[in-house]
Amino acid sequence: MIDLKEIIQYIKTHAYHYKTDKSLYNIIVGAKTHQTYFDACSQQLLSLYHSHPNLKYPSFERIFKDSNVYNNNVSKTLKVTPRYTFESIQQTFQVIQLLTQTISNHQHQSLSFIPVSQIDKVQRKAKNLYYEILNNDEEKLFKEEIYTLFASINSYNELSILHYFLQGYEETMYTNQQVGMIELISEEELIRLKMNDLVEMMNQIENKEKFKILHKTIILPELSQNAFETYQYLKNDKTMKEISVIENVKENTIEDHVLELFIKGYLSDYHLYINQTFYSSFKSFYQNNKEERLKVFKSKFPEHSYFDIKLAIVRFSREG
Repeated sequence: MIDLKEIIQYIKTHAYHYKTDKSLYNIIVGAKTHQTYFDACSQQLLSLYHSHPNLKYPSFERIFKDSNVYNNNVSKTLKVTPRYTFESIQQTFQVIQLLTQTISNHQHQSLSFIPVSQIDKVQRKAKNLYYEILNNDEEKLFKEEIYTLFASINSYNELSILHYFLQGYEETMYTNQQVGMIELISEEELIRLKMNDLVEMMNQIENKEKFKILHKTIILPELSQNAFETYQYLKNDKTMKEISVIENVKENTIEDHVLELFIKGYLSDYHLYINQTFYSSFKSFYQNNKEERLKVFKSKFPEHSYFDIKLAIVRFSREG
């Protein structure tokens, strides 16, 4: 888990000035609201979403208002991503850990081991990929991709430590304490470095041409139940208006579901909802006015709905 003070420090220096303390708290604890999803994505804070689910608001408020936190040196940069939540990043790495462990043991004719992860969705994805690798005779390719991935992470991050947390046949992963002793770094520094490695890992394996196998280890952020149902209707070519009738809700509720689906990576074809001419104009204005409220963008583009504007912001935020 990332150091709480560092997260709050990062948020204080990167969040939009008009955002309330409560809205930032909601990101950290992982409030399941469409506004929180949108705030996390648009402010490039999605990878901090749900990083401290048990944090109480009085504790957050105390640290947030602590002038010492505010004045701390922010030269130690924390890497973030607007495309994956804290949980999805952690679980994706666990798939890579379990897949590495399983293949290593298979190569030594030993499949009697304690899996590094007990999470069902992690185990299912690792198991499916394992059999796919065996059926396609891709064990050598998997090994090459692992070496390429960690070499790439090392080239982007000044000090990379993620490789210490892989486990193979008769080889256990290092503990945080052991890594700290090897690299002569504090626990706090180690956690920050590990998170930076994980974010860079996600950046790398998004490239499906470069990482044919590892790209498939990505676990997308979990959807709300209502958004999941909307997603199923969309896959059956239902329109948002049709879905609103089926689900007996207002169309703007379905629009919120669609925004969630784009924010969390389940949908990616923006052209289905907003045209390129509008997006190009919006992008030119938005990149110099990111901290303005939505009503400013609405007055600038009055012919477009708030849904159009929000989706354009999501696209800009996710694409960087």
